[in-house]
Amino acid sequence: MIKKMIMIMTLMVLISGCSSNGIKDLVERPKVSIEKVEMGKLTLAGGSAKFILKISNPNRFAIPLSGFDYGLRLNGVEVANGNREHKVTIQAGESKVVEIPMVFSFTNMMNLLPNLLNNRNLKYDLAGSIHFPWFNLPFNRSGGTSLTR
Repeated sequence: MIKKMIMIMTLMVLISGCSSNGIKDLVERPKVSIEKVEMGKLTLAGGSAKFILKISNPNRFAIPLSGFDYGLRLNGVEVANGNREHKVTIQAGESKVVEIPMVFSFTNMMNLLPNLLNNRNLKYDLAGSIHFPWFNLPFNRSGGTSLTR
């Protein structure tokens, strides 16, 4: 039991001490990219969106993913945030696609409404982090779309 704890603590120190390039030939941080954003239906009551992440493991060993947290802002107004448990193992040298579905209400719709009525543009900012057992890996993406009349 003590040997296992020492091994786990040593691995935690190695991973948490990694620079963005990793420890040469030993541990590299997984790469996270936001592949796609699918905006769902938008109404005055709320809306939905799906953010699709691709997580790549460049290491020679599997890394378990335990979950993620996120925050979504539309035109600068926070409309969703939360965290989600999502257990999956990313094998050595492999990539996995993870979908983050969100349902949000426009409790701050009055702050969004003037901008939406004037120029019909919707800007989104998604930020969060992927949770691994020994560290969290941040991600973010911004973009926008024009709402049709």
